[in-house]
Amino acid sequence: MARLRNPFDASTIGSATSVAVIGLGRFGTALALELMAHGTEVLGIDGDEQVVQALNGELTAVVAGDATRPELIEQLGLADFDRVVVAIGTDVTANILTTSQLLRVGVKEVWAKALDERHALILHQLGVHHVVRPEADMGRRVAHMVRGALEDFIEIDAGYAAVRLEAPLDLLAVPLRELGLQVKHGIGIGAVRRDGAWVIANPETRLERGDILLVHGTTAKVEAFAASAAKRREP
Repeated sequence: MARLRNPFDASTIGSATSVAVIGLGRFGTALALELMAHGTEVLGIDGDEQVVQALNGELTAVVAGDATRPELIEQLGLADFDRVVVAIGTDVTANILTTSQLLRVGVKEVWAKALDERHALILHQLGVHHVVRPEADMGRRVAHMVRGALEDFIEIDAGYAAVRLEAPLDLLAVPLRELGLQVKHGIGIGAVRRDGAWVIANPETRLERGDILLVHGTTAKVEAFAASAAKRREP
């Protein structure tokens, strides 16, 4: 029998603004707490009673139980959740069994953590809607940041990315439409952070010293632009 550490209203937590996270290790806990910080109701599930006790009061509700058991999934009404994340990261068998049970009961959107490419392939074959590999994704992200003069790197799709970087001095005070960045460099500027706030860029936007740019384009183009911009900065 699952043990609930916080009473909760299943009709509320099963709404569009709620998520169930199964597996409260480092990734699952970080995800659950971040969701809570943004106003999402979170039901956390883990087989370790001590982990559940540690998160008591931090999440909307926390449950100690074995999510590979169909009875637990039915008892908690996980089929009514819009999104369920399988964050089990140490037991591949438990990860796959739990994911399979969620798909069987018709969860609308299942996210699952994969440990490696073979695991990811199995999850895709099961029909998982979103397969994530946090360690691999972070490794790629940091690698791009280390290689170039980037403050951040986000891969939107294979071969296409958005990056943050400081505005090059030779682009200041000129409307973006006159800079011809798309023709010259194959990139676009989607937004500008100035005085701590982001604003959407438009053809008349003029860059100022200290602006942070959100640059998008193919991965090769944005990295080349970032490298070129770094060389043009003041020493």
